[in-house]
Amino acid sequence: MRTGKLLLGLALCLDLLNFSLTSAQSTGYVKQIITGNSGKFEFTPPYTDWVTIQSFNPETSGVNVFNTIYTQSVQSLVITGGVAFMAAQDSIVKYDLNTMQRITAVRDSGLNQMILFNGKLIVSKQYPITNFFVEVLDTATLGIVAEIPGISGDCGGIATASDTVYVAVNGGWMGTTGKLAVINSSSWTLNTEVDFGPEAIGIFNLYDYQGKIVSVNRTPYGVIDTGSVTIYNPIDRSFTNVLLTHIVSSGAGVKDSLLYLGLDYGIGTFNLNELVIQDTLVVSDPGSSFFTFILSATVDTIDGRIYANIGDYITPGYCLVSALNGDSITTFSTGISSDAIAVDYRTYPAGIPDISAAPALMNLFPNPVLNDLTVTFNGLPDVSRLLVTDIRGSVMINQVTGSPKDISFSIPCHYLPPGMYYLILETSKGKFARPFVKQ
Repeated sequence: MRTGKLLLGLALCLDLLNFSLTSAQSTGYVKQIITGNSGKFEFTPPYTDWVTIQSFNPETSGVNVFNTIYTQSVQSLVITGGVAFMAAQDSIVKYDLNTMQRITAVRDSGLNQMILFNGKLIVSKQYPITNFFVEVLDTATLGIVAEIPGISGDCGGIATASDTVYVAVNGGWMGTTGKLAVINSSSWTLNTEVDFGPEAIGIFNLYDYQGKIVSVNRTPYGVIDTGSVTIYNPIDRSFTNVLLTHIVSSGAGVKDSLLYLGLDYGIGTFNLNELVIQDTLVVSDPGSSFFTFILSATVDTIDGRIYANIGDYITPGYCLVSALNGDSITTFSTGISSDAIAVDYRTYPAGIPDISAAPALMNLFPNPVLNDLTVTFNGLPDVSRLLVTDIRGSVMINQVTGSPKDISFSIPCHYLPPGMYYLILETSKGKFARPFVKQ
């Protein structure tokens, strides 16, 4: 298996971006970024390196490797409601992202991409599978709900719209056309396969954009500087292939009208309204001529960031964190061959107001805090009550203040367990909240 992975990564050098994206609530926040590391290439057993999974906290910049899976590659990672599912070669593993503990795992084979839909985990399959290229699992037990027959070959990315599931059918390395499997989720049966033709040979990532299905079609093996994007209209089953004269690798996500995707070993944008490339160079090629690539990437749609894992498949790599315009924000360390990444979005607990207006009205420091948290006001109306809650909404401090505006004061935090909290101030103008982290 590792020999095949090396050939794919080094000889072909096209499978650069392994997309993983979970939809976020507009009233939510980013708790952490989760990365799956495949490990270094080892040609023959006994193997000494394995798959690991790690978290990155954007508030503290802390990195935590919290589990090892004793297999050799990662294919996909999806997250919902504080639970992560990782496809790792011959296993699907479920994690609790509050405790960072493994919940359960099942053996499987031919794993490729995954998506969560209506309480089910939908998994696409590839070689060595020869039939049932899509399966549906129960998210609680990881037991099989359905195996879908009739799909013609190896499958990649998955998207959903209304009650329909769409799966990219690329036929693997030897595929000669790009197809879209249309699946009825009420019966878990294949409705049809739509053939996009040879212009969509490398079909992989799928996205739902304004009711249409968008596919990123990676540059086929042996083809120079040509990939495409396809727009499919489910209403009349029409489609448009847009050829791109670039090396196209996998998608990283959609934000507003822009599709972020791999272009010429970096990341660029494609305007989904105008059907043209908007920007060829948002994130630069990290060094493909020296066998250093973007291995996986995702778009954080709440904080407006791009997370791009960079590495050479042999030594530990790093994740480059950028703004959506490409401005570098920070980096953090990863493992070897960081082939999957996803954002752990959370919704605010009950009673937590929208924090968007609070930064202009009050400041917290230091953040993260170890002992005392200092709060300074900037024209905030009279404060009648101060609350500190944990991320589940449990009240840790409840204090009537009657404080005037334009003051500062300290809150003792030494006794709080490490983690994220919210400072909530009740004022004559409403509630205001800011998050902070206790070290």
